[in-house]
Amino acid sequence: MKVNHSPVSYSSIVEIGERTSLLEKTTGETYLKLHRGVMDVDMIDLNSFLNDFDYNQKSVQQYGGNDGDIKLIEVIKDNFNLKDHYVMTVPGGMATLDLVVNSLSEDNFWVPKYHWGSWNKILKIHNKNIKEFNDFNIGNFKACDPLLGFSGVVMLCYPSNPTGWSPDFEELKKFLDHSRERDITVILDLPYYYLFNDLNNPIHELFYDNVIVISSFSKSMGLSGFRIGYIATKNQELYNSMKIRSLYKYNSISTIPQQIITRLLTTNNGKVALDNYKRKTQDSIKKNIQYLKDRGFLFDEYPSTPTGPFAIVNINFDILLFNRISSVPLHKFSLNRTVSTQYSRISVAVPHELFKQYFDKIKL
Repeated sequence: MKVNHSPVSYSSIVEIGERTSLLEKTTGETYLKLHRGVMDVDMIDLNSFLNDFDYNQKSVQQYGGNDGDIKLIEVIKDNFNLKDHYVMTVPGGMATLDLVVNSLSEDNFWVPKYHWGSWNKILKIHNKNIKEFNDFNIGNFKACDPLLGFSGVVMLCYPSNPTGWSPDFEELKKFLDHSRERDITVILDLPYYYLFNDLNNPIHELFYDNVIVISSFSKSMGLSGFRIGYIATKNQELYNSMKIRSLYKYNSISTIPQQIITRLLTTNNGKVALDNYKRKTQDSIKKNIQYLKDRGFLFDEYPSTPTGPFAIVNINFDILLFNRISSVPLHKFSLNRTVSTQYSRISVAVPHELFKQYFDKIKL
């Protein structure tokens, strides 16, 4: 048999997760798993608004629409100010990005200096040219040069995975205004944005014709097991291409998560459950970041305090693992493998007291 081998390697985050699970099994010790992108402070109380959910519906047990459940799409448009967009629901982050990248014919893609590793792996699979810019200086185009004269696609995660940092609204506006003026396509990845912001937040004012919005309920609502998010674009040609490609990629997504998300966003009990989840998660994230700042553990290059749900710490992978904390070395999130091994990316979306219990043992 002749095998078409993958042009990219296995995910470091998955590999570290497997290593951590093996350590727990062999040592009998419990590890604080901060290598993951899982929001693990609290869970949404699904039972509070799903007690009367009827699984004996054709709409649940049969295929849904190829571009998503019609009712959910309308709910997304209403709740996230996307009335003038084409919207389709999609199965989580990586499949979503793969679909978008595969539907864009540009060869040149720019990613932040520190970015989610799956971005460049997906780009490599599709033979795209990848370059980096410094998103810490996103409001200063001189600092972002050579984006000044660039044409192609820029990818931006807001707040950032892996750094957890967000430029303020005016900086983001300046950057997106510049991109619109120069006809630069922007993939604006917002998997964590609505965890920290209200649904009616004015960021929708920046969703210009050149901006492709990607978001994930897996992250903003902590429902990573549901594998559901959405894409929004004002470009009909792009939308039509994605509809065809999505058919042969996954042929519609699971109907049950779509109906659950609809209830979460439209029923009183669902909204209460979502608000409770967000409040508890925000509280622990804020306390964990402040704790890292007070201990002097935060990354030296931050232009301001990160928002979360991730943070870069100046503690290396081995020291953290010795203290039973799993993390990801920062160089795994950069094309430049000479990034110091002193730094690690961690999730800060875990209960504060548990977080503090493990980090209190670290003495640098």
